[in-house]
Amino acid sequence: MSFPHRISGNIALDLANTISWRGTDRETDHLTTVDDIVAWAKEAGLIDSRFAIPAHERGALVNRTMALRSAITEAGSAIAHHKDAPASALDVIRDLAAGALQASEISGAPVTFAFQGIDKIVGAVAWSALDLLRGDELPRLKQCPPDDCHWLFIDRTKNGSRRWCDMGTCGNRAKKQVFRKERSGASPSEQASSELRRIRGSQDERGHVGRKRGRRTNSA
Repeated sequence: MSFPHRISGNIALDLANTISWRGTDRETDHLTTVDDIVAWAKEAGLIDSRFAIPAHERGALVNRTMALRSAITEAGSAIAHHKDAPASALDVIRDLAAGALQASEISGAPVTFAFQGIDKIVGAVAWSALDLLRGDELPRLKQCPPDDCHWLFIDRTKNGSRRWCDMGTCGNRAKKQVFRKERSGASPSEQASSELRRIRGSQDERGHVGRKRGRRTNSA
């Protein structure tokens, strides 16, 4: 079983990004069963191979995970577009985080929380979402712009220039679309001139490299 690459920089956003090609006929939900959720959580490092779900909690795991994913997606999308997160989405995140905290084991100094049962997944992600919502990185929350993506991520570049969820996928697709649009809008003579400049530039570059190699050979 494979899941989308965790490119967001935050486990809560990774959960939101477990739907690919959202809103298209290619839309794929990678978490449709209990086994999917458990496998994803193991891959994400939230639980280990010893984790087992009591039969009576299987339905709750699916329902809470789906509710949390929807809430994170709604809140994250709004914030990425400089809008207030819907109160209903924030309520879901708060309630799931509070329930996990209430049922957790607290120990140590500084205090640590050990989530129990399915809250090792749901509670951990809900608290990650809360930490993001009240943390310094919230202004860096962005959403990938293509209509068939909309994945959420944290832009940790120094100048805040990251635009795509992944340059190798959405970034490259967008660049190709711009190139095709520019080419289609150019006249045949402009396209020919552009291609000629490209060829000459390539030839000049090869000649430059050859001359440099020649100088190194002669000086040897």
